[in-house]
Amino acid sequence: MAIEHIPEALGVLLTVENIAFICIGVMFGMLAGSIPGFTGTNTVAIALPFTLGMTAEIALVFLAAIYIGASYGGAIPAVLINTPGTAGATATVLDAYPMSQKGQASKALGISILASVIGGFFAAFIVLLLLGPIGDFAFMFTNREVFVLGLFGLAAVAVAIGDNFRKGLVSGFAGLLIAAMPVDPTTGQRRLDFGFFELYDEVPFVPVVVGLFAISELFYLINKKAISEDTELDTSYGQIIEGFKYVISKPIDLARAMIIGLSIGSMPGAGTSVANFVSWGTAKSMSEKPEQFGEGNPEGVIASEGSNSAVTAGSLVPTLALGIPGSGTTAVMLAALLLHGVRPGPEFMQDFALEANIIILSLFIANIVLLIFAFAVSKYLVRVVTMPANVIVPAILVLTVIGAYAMRSSVFDIWLMFLFGIIGFVMRENDYSLIPLILGVILGPIIEGAFLRSMLVSGNDPTYFFGSGLAIALWIALVLTFVSRPLYNISRGVIGSRTNLLN
Repeated sequence: MAIEHIPEALGVLLTVENIAFICIGVMFGMLAGSIPGFTGTNTVAIALPFTLGMTAEIALVFLAAIYIGASYGGAIPAVLINTPGTAGATATVLDAYPMSQKGQASKALGISILASVIGGFFAAFIVLLLLGPIGDFAFMFTNREVFVLGLFGLAAVAVAIGDNFRKGLVSGFAGLLIAAMPVDPTTGQRRLDFGFFELYDEVPFVPVVVGLFAISELFYLINKKAISEDTELDTSYGQIIEGFKYVISKPIDLARAMIIGLSIGSMPGAGTSVANFVSWGTAKSMSEKPEQFGEGNPEGVIASEGSNSAVTAGSLVPTLALGIPGSGTTAVMLAALLLHGVRPGPEFMQDFALEANIIILSLFIANIVLLIFAFAVSKYLVRVVTMPANVIVPAILVLTVIGAYAMRSSVFDIWLMFLFGIIGFVMRENDYSLIPLILGVILGPIIEGAFLRSMLVSGNDPTYFFGSGLAIALWIALVLTFVSRPLYNISRGVIGSRTNLLN
């Protein structure tokens, strides 16, 4: 990153017009991201036509601000109603919603806000200094490495979540099977769509995730008075600030989440969902009390949201340095760059150094605006968890139906959502984690696409997947993931036996 361009970039960025568009972008992104079904990609895509009359600098700053706002906005329904507003907040549900059920919704929101803001600041600072070298590292990830990385991410989450890692693996592989329902990407042959043309091209993610989490939760919520039955719930700013203090007291956990988010976000195609789950699984495996994860552990919220915002900045690295979108949202931003005459790629830092600095520096201002706006409205959002169930259940049901329909304007997606709601309820009743299944649906197309392209490149040579040092390192990590839990259980059993003998 050319440091000499930073003062000039600040001069362009710090105008009343640009600051106003950053504020509007963050607020719009946060509100849209908080609506289940309206992903960051959708939000940026909706705003794209409105940038046609803007200068390139204002347009890029505006879209980057929307990206920041939407990345955090998904955490709001994840905390309050057990529904991730965006795919990047799926892992946030695991501990944030149980905190709300315990009457700690304000604290959970406070943790999510500050972890997101600090994560975004950290990642933007690193990208500002190291965009070139990070881009070179991202370029090392070919289809071969992406394939192994996808397997590793799925295995790590399947093993880390829950007490029964076999059920986690079953759930993960079920997700891969669901992801394989659409047409074969190489031959065009129909596979497991059961005659439904709506499943020909893809399995829509929004109805699946909304059904598994929101609809399945409604089966439990209809028997309760409210999401949180704490009659003395504190909805003041005090508990939100307590969440801020908790984040500050966990610098190592936050730093780990940010590093994971930035690293995975910099890999083309990996995306926020992968980083969230890897960060959450890593935090659980390194915790002194891993059994508390998924039960309302604030460390889980830090792990998810700290990595979430770091991915936002990280995903811009392959987009700008390589011209390869780091996520679905940056794919839309890539279109915006080209639309305004800014061409990403290997020569980007030489030809568009000023624009690069403006985009990255705008992330700092966007995160400040996010902190102020999210803090201001969080006090009022928390009151959702105290609303009577006979009010909140119909409201959630309406929102979920709208969210499922909005993505493709398809009634089929609404029925698909209800089907996965029943599947989610049955899985939860039988202690099968929903998270590996969701991750399998997300990673399925990535893993399959990378595998097929690798086989084409190698001439169907399976040894190709072991042809680089990075790929071998990922294979080793994958093997260690499978043996870590059995070894841990054996060692815990030996220690317990010796303790009993000594007693």
